[in-house]
Amino acid sequence: MQKKVSSGQGRGWTALGLLLAAAGVGVVSLLLATGPYGRTMFYSYFAHPGIVIFNLAPVMLAAVLGWFLTGRAWAGYALVGAAVTALSVANYFKILFRSDPVVAADLGLAGEAANMAGRYIDSLSWKVIFAVAAFLTGLVFLALCCRARPAETGRGRLIGFALLLALTLGLGRLFCGGGYITNVVWYRWTVNEDLINRWSATQLYISKGFVYPFLHSIPGAAEQKPNGYKKSEAEAILAAHPDADIPDDQKVNIISIMLEGFNDLTVFADLDLAADPYAAYHALEAESYTGRLVTNIFAAGTVNTERCHITGMTDFGNLRTNCWSYARYFASQGYHTEGSHPSHDWFYNRKNVNEYLGFDDYYFLENHYADLTGGETAMDDVFLPELYALLDENEGRDKPLFSFNVTYQNHGPYPTDRLKYDTEYVKKGVYSDESYYILNNYLGGVAQTAHELSALAARLADDERPVILIFYGDHNPWLGDENSVYNELGVDFDLDTVDGFLNYYATRYGIWANDAAKAVLGTDFIGEGPAIGPYFLMPLLFDLCGWEGPALTQLARPLMTRVPVANNAGVFLCDGRLCSGLPDDLTDAWRDYSFASYFLRKNP
Repeated sequence: MQKKVSSGQGRGWTALGLLLAAAGVGVVSLLLATGPYGRTMFYSYFAHPGIVIFNLAPVMLAAVLGWFLTGRAWAGYALVGAAVTALSVANYFKILFRSDPVVAADLGLAGEAANMAGRYIDSLSWKVIFAVAAFLTGLVFLALCCRARPAETGRGRLIGFALLLALTLGLGRLFCGGGYITNVVWYRWTVNEDLINRWSATQLYISKGFVYPFLHSIPGAAEQKPNGYKKSEAEAILAAHPDADIPDDQKVNIISIMLEGFNDLTVFADLDLAADPYAAYHALEAESYTGRLVTNIFAAGTVNTERCHITGMTDFGNLRTNCWSYARYFASQGYHTEGSHPSHDWFYNRKNVNEYLGFDDYYFLENHYADLTGGETAMDDVFLPELYALLDENEGRDKPLFSFNVTYQNHGPYPTDRLKYDTEYVKKGVYSDESYYILNNYLGGVAQTAHELSALAARLADDERPVILIFYGDHNPWLGDENSVYNELGVDFDLDTVDGFLNYYATRYGIWANDAAKAVLGTDFIGEGPAIGPYFLMPLLFDLCGWEGPALTQLARPLMTRVPVANNAGVFLCDGRLCSGLPDDLTDAWRDYSFASYFLRKNP
């Protein structure tokens, strides 16, 4: 009897049909991935072969894997095509509504997606309808015309599936899991920056399609729990340290300002200065409680210092959903919580993240500062005076103010062939020509920042409202490729020594209070403080104010006196020494702090 064969032209026809249908899903995902750039971005994808390959090949490979798993081309396609189409549509809407793409970490936010579903349905576009129709067309085609099985026997299917799975996992690890090849693909093979600002994480994601950047986000999706973490134990730790209220008669206004790229180079570099850019800053420090802020970063990565400070955590996670922060604590104490960044709201996804952190309001170029600058990013001569205006505006709320702000001025790199400012802070001929330009352009910006910061403090000094001003730098500035200026200045960056470690990672912090705040709190806020990480800056403030503070502040206290720095490279500054681990008598305190931090990230 003649053996019955499947319809179509056999296994080769089925494989071809499956690959074409899967490639179609990949192309449609690119159509949905363009965000506000539309067809121009869609066409740009096809001008970059790497983008097409790394967006379509994973869908095609996964579809074939599904074929071997289920034995049916239509079923394998359904599994993969439905998932890619659904995620692509979700990405389309998330960019539309929040200017934020879907990443792997968002897969745990089904509840938030469900809450937005009604809004999505009301905003259906032809692209979404086309995507669903294209997926269903491929499904019907495969079900009717491509019915061959991938192997003659179940054993053959199993072997094929195992080999394909190993290949898929291996390629995923190679191209998306980190390391040299991953970086080559991300930074070279899929670069598509003609239409975007490469400093925008959202725009960078859009420029690479959807499937590939989504896969690239997988390694960062899973937050690592502290060793031995148990939710019940974290709850018990927090129950033993309930948040303490700030006494009503001590609720002073607090303005925190993170200064982009700002550091006092004279602390660790022997500068031959013709004029002093730090004069106003040093005068302000003399009226403040100051010290060295030991960050995790060098010359870039602003957001790390910023979010360590506002969360009080050494590890604040990926911040894709609501998280505890000091903004939430101050709001619970009756404060109005707000902040400002004078540049774009998409920078480091601040528009969304600051909402997750619980701020009542946050002002950006788009919703505030463009009106003050004619659409340009506000420099400190506009930005810092505006913080005083916002303090005035808060008077109408009859609430104390907690204001958390991030400047933009002094963002590098700095011109290497011309002077931006009139004053020469270093003379030509003392250093190389490139160092001459870089130093003068950096120090010119620093001088302006110092002047405006001092002027803000002077206005607050005459104010009857009690105000505390916190100011600190986010990281050392970029000073030439391969640290050329630092090298020319002979700066010690030996990370195996305490001095070299601090020179590399430390900026300065200051906590200043006007007379009204000093009278309310009974503290002069003057002196030299310890070198601490940004996650302990708020606990230090609470100590100076005499406040017990929230649970995380209470748990940080036994650590910050002995281990004031816990660098994310795994280095601790413990009892004045660099070490890779904690002494035994501090392990319980660290465990309590890390358990509480993780719990509060998930349960704000």
